[in-house]
Amino acid sequence: MIKLKFLLAIVLLALSGCTNVSNLPSNYVFSPDSETGILLASVSYHGTYSGYSIKFRKVGGAEWQKIQIGSGTAFLPPGMLDWDIEAPGLRGNVFAIELPEGEYEFASWFVSSGVASIGPVDPFSIRFNIYPGNITYGGGFHFIRESGFGATVTGVNVNYENKYDRDVPIIRKKYRNLDTKLIKNNVEITDPISKLGAGNSTTITPIFIMY
Repeated sequence: MIKLKFLLAIVLLALSGCTNVSNLPSNYVFSPDSETGILLASVSYHGTYSGYSIKFRKVGGAEWQKIQIGSGTAFLPPGMLDWDIEAPGLRGNVFAIELPEGEYEFASWFVSSGVASIGPVDPFSIRFNIYPGNITYGGGFHFIRESGFGATVTGVNVNYENKYDRDVPIIRKKYRNLDTKLIKNNVEITDPISKLGAGNSTTITPIFIMY
């Protein structure tokens, strides 16, 4: 479903509506005695470079956070950027994020691609728990371009997958001070879940140049 809205391009910034969380530094030291826990997850894409985000929050909470790869505007060719996951037609990153104890849920996603902004049609909930002194693997999210014009993406298929065997060795290499024996795999599926959010709601926001 594509809606045409003649708004200023700055509206694109408001659509993301949540805090972009950063990866822990590679030299981070995590203690089993910590009062916080760590979330591990990965985000990847197949197709056109854009900004791909997964949103999460505490269950019942109003504050959203997101993990993101890429950008809605390409300042550098994707091949010049640093990727943890890279194969023909596939790029992505793994994330290690420190969070307070609690029950959380992945419950939305967002794509920014030039003049296009894309989100899910329906809500969904993939829950995970963060425990003090423990590390939770939350799974892998993979965006596949399904429609677009030129370099602009207007439709995606978002998959949720158990990529533990791929992601944990990357985490181990990237964060040498993390004790991977503390990792609990939260992903209970064996086959990927396709089309998270039951499809796409896409907004095209033309940019007007004033002379």
